[in-house]
Formats: sequence, C-alpha cells, structure tokens
Amino acid sequence: MNKNLLSNNTYFLNSHAKVLFDEYNLALKNKMWASVIILSLTIVDNILTDERILDYIDALDLNEFKRSKDLQWLRIRRNKILHYEGPIEGFYGNNDSLKVLKLDAKRAEKIINIELLKIFN
Repeated sequence: MNKNLLSNNTYFLNSHAKVLFDEYNLALKNKMWASVIILSLTIVDNILTDERILDYIDALDLNEFKRSKDLQWLRIRRNKILHYEGPIEGFYGNNDSLKVLKLDAKRAEKIINIELLKIFN
C-alpha cells in the first residue's frame, strides 16, 4: 500500500473520524483488507455528514464527490461485505479471495486519499 496521503491532512476530521482513521491505519498496517474497505466508507460518510465540512470545501465539489463513481463503488462494495446475500468476490475462501480483497482495499485507499484530498485542497 502507498503511504497514506491523508495522514498529513487530518485537520478537517472531527474527533469521531480521527478515531476511525486511526483504526483504518491499523487495518492497513495489519492487512485487514475487508476492514479497510468498511472503514474507508465509514470515514467518508462521517466527513460528509459533518456540518463543519462546508468550512473547508465548496458545496459543488462536495456534491460532485457524493455522486462520483468511486464513492458509489465503495458504498456497494462495503454493503456487500456487511450485508450477506450470498458469497461475493473476496469471500469464497480460495487463493484468489485475499488478492481480490487486497485489490479492493487498494482502490478504497485511493478513494479516501486522492478523492478526499481533491475536494479539501
């Protein structure tokens, strides 16, 4: 995994999101790929529901991010992990499962790093 770009820009996180972000970093460090995906969206949702966010970003940028394909993918992936409706990629218990989860965790990390930094810069 790449160095976490968001780590140096946590000033806009509320105390709740900072605790989640610490957990997210531990999950990354310990290769807990499903947890990385779940926590990524949890952090994003926490940021997006914090009313203080408008002090840091433009409402139009926020709307664009909320409608982005990346955020929609992350929400769908997280929901499939949390809400069992049958086996899904990454949870088949075979050799490829871990690879799939790791790739998806990398995508989640990219979303939380690149997309959030875009709207906050």
